[in-house]
Amino acid sequence: MYSVLVVDDSRGMADQLADLITVQTGFRVLACSKPEDALAAVQEHPIRVALLDQRMPVKSGTELYRELQQVNPALKAVMVTGEASSHEVGQAMTLGFSDYLAKGEIARLSDVVLKLHTQYEVDRAAQWRVGAPELLHSERRKYLLFGDRVRYYLAGVQVLDEAHVIPDSWVTVQQINAGQEKKYTYSTSVKEAFIVETSQQYNAKGSLAADVARKSKVGARIEAAVTRIVKKTRTTETTATASTEETYRLPEESSDPAENYVKSRHIESAPVYKKLRLSFVKACSCCREDTSVPLVALVFDDAYATRHTDYYRDGTSEVIDTGHIRRPGPETA
Repeated sequence: MYSVLVVDDSRGMADQLADLITVQTGFRVLACSKPEDALAAVQEHPIRVALLDQRMPVKSGTELYRELQQVNPALKAVMVTGEASSHEVGQAMTLGFSDYLAKGEIARLSDVVLKLHTQYEVDRAAQWRVGAPELLHSERRKYLLFGDRVRYYLAGVQVLDEAHVIPDSWVTVQQINAGQEKKYTYSTSVKEAFIVETSQQYNAKGSLAADVARKSKVGARIEAAVTRIVKKTRTTETTATASTEETYRLPEESSDPAENYVKSRHIESAPVYKKLRLSFVKACSCCREDTSVPLVALVFDDAYATRHTDYYRDGTSEVIDTGHIRRPGPETA
């Protein structure tokens, strides 16, 4: 697995920088020249540090870094450029680049990568909420010698978003018209309490995710372990309430033809998830090789986001956020 990424539209330059870093640091470095290959690399490998050429024809280094951050917000990045303006450098640092390096400063390259690689590990140790790796499953393979086993561990859980709502999950739970009053009790069940984001390219043949998908016991233990961690570390949002029943009412229709009033209100809700970056390790005692694979998952947090859409007499509409409602329990009682 690679831990450092070099992206330059000149594949030859990318390869040279990657070789230099490998020789001087010992890190496994992946070189590529296309933005789509860089995204795939961050999705499929535990990349800690990315070196991005600023001036590339398809996407600039800063544009590419924005996309890479969506996959791994903790990623350390270095702008590598021969002609970046002061504005571009300032924009890069504002965006979150850890450093910038002119192509004439290649002598500093390995030191910068080593520093950021170490900082990534320090930050991860402070943020991830699993102490010792948790054993999920152990098995013997037919080709292994007696006593040798393959073990699957959950090594880390990092919270990417404390209150994530899937855009397509909003549903209308109640509709009231002008002059009506209705009550609605929010249900606390969801179809999927644990979701692995299939948009991430982690299910390639031979990957740990593919192994897990074929083993129902492993999948169930992952869900149980991650859910337990989420429940243990939950913090109640300031907008959440402990009530699950709400009363909604609208005034009567106005007889004034000039008044623009709400004719209909659609009450909507969507489950709230914690968005997590999981780190799994597949350890083989025969070949003494550990494979680490990141995975993004969503865990239902026993809460619902609420909003309503008002439809006015003149045909316009307005969406109003009304906060979160949490199921009553030990945390909110």
